Amino acid sequence: MVRPRVEGETKNMTLKEKVASKLSETRAVSPVIGVILMVAITVILAAVIGTFVMGLGNNVNKNAQAGVSFDQVNGSSVDVQLTSLGNVENPSNVSIQPGSCNSIGKSNFTTVGEIIPVGDCSAGNKITVTAEINGKTNVISTYEVN
Repeated sequence: MVRPRVEGETKNMTLKEKVASKLSETRAVSPVIGVILMVAITVILAAVIGTFVMGLGNNVNKNAQAGVSFDQVNGSSVDVQLTSLGNVENPSNVSIQPGSCNSIGKSNFTTVGEIIPVGDCSAGNKITVTAEINGKTNVISTYEVN
C-alpha cells in the first residue's frame, strides 16, 4: 500500500512536483520595507528634478583657466608665453602684471604661442598673469624671479 505524501516531503516527488511546490512558496518584500524604498526613491527623484528646475547648477561662477609658461632668460629678463586659452574666449583677455619689473613689451597677448618679454627684474620680483572671464579677473599663474 502506498502511503500518502506529506506536505514538504520531497523524497518521492517528481521534478514537476518539486518545481511546482517551490513556485507556490513565493515570498515578497515586507510592506514596511517596500514603503521605505518607495519614499527614498521619491525623495531622491524630487531632489534631482528640483535642482534642474531651480537652475542651481547654472549659478556657479567659473574661474578662468589658461596655460602660460615662464622662461627666465637671464638674471633680469623673463619670457612669458601663452600656451593655451583653456576656457578664456580671447587671448587679449589674458594679461601680464609685471609687478616691480620695469620693462614689459606689452601687457596683453594677441595670439596663443606669443611670447612677451619682461625685463629689468630683480630677484624676488613677482610676475602675475591674469585672465578675465564673464567680467571677473582671475590669477592664472605667478612667477617669482630667481
